[in-house]
Amino acid sequence: MQIETTSGLRLHYETRGAGPVIVLLHPVGLRGAFWKPVVERLSDRFRLVYPDLRGHGGSDVPTTDFTLSDMARDVIDLIGAVGEPPAVVCGCSLGGMLAQSIALAAPELVGGLVIAGAGFTRDAAGRKAVLARAEAARRGMPDVLETTLDRWFTDEVERADPMMVGMVRAWLLEDDPVVHARCWQAMAGLDHADRLASIGAPTLVVAATADQSVPVATLKDLASRIPGARYGEIEGAGHLAPLERPKDFAAILGDFALEIA
Repeated sequence: MQIETTSGLRLHYETRGAGPVIVLLHPVGLRGAFWKPVVERLSDRFRLVYPDLRGHGGSDVPTTDFTLSDMARDVIDLIGAVGEPPAVVCGCSLGGMLAQSIALAAPELVGGLVIAGAGFTRDAAGRKAVLARAEAARRGMPDVLETTLDRWFTDEVERADPMMVGMVRAWLLEDDPVVHARCWQAMAGLDHADRLASIGAPTLVVAATADQSVPVATLKDLASRIPGARYGEIEGAGHLAPLERPKDFAAILGDFALEIA
């Protein structure tokens, strides 16, 4: 399915199940299909909506630079289009940054917020590192592929589940390198630190203890800044915990969504 957003870009999305709505937002370079192992475990109780973010998968490719707020606006349009707000908005990595943006920009649409493996601000060194990734992506996806996979997966996971890692590798190689770079440029501007205290939606922050991209301390700090936020961990999981450990992630997400429904 597709909607046309207020930006004029068409956003591809899939939906499955019936019940309270959960919107699932994927990491940079991947697809809405990233969430399918979680969707399979929750579609008996919830309606899951999982888009391809702008420039990814079946969604339109923007021709100019964009911000996290622009990407969040696409999803705000989607939540309005599916016609059943407020929704639980759940994101991993880039998706978790966008979930924060959505809760800040359109609180009336967000009945619950789940943030996994995402930061909330960057210092000067962090911005410099992210912009370096953007520059590397412009040279072509092979230039960023191995370093990305090394951040996302432990050696043990690469050995134990080469099919999963291969799927992520294929998604990354399919990405438009310019759009991938623009996503990293957008993420370099991440700065929600001074606004998190205004989030009123019930919030769950999920850390993965083997995440090599976003450390546990960052997620604990994030949770401490959102009033009433809960904090949970998936022991031994890496950055892509919903894909790597879908049973555990679905249990945490499902329990939270049922409790606040």
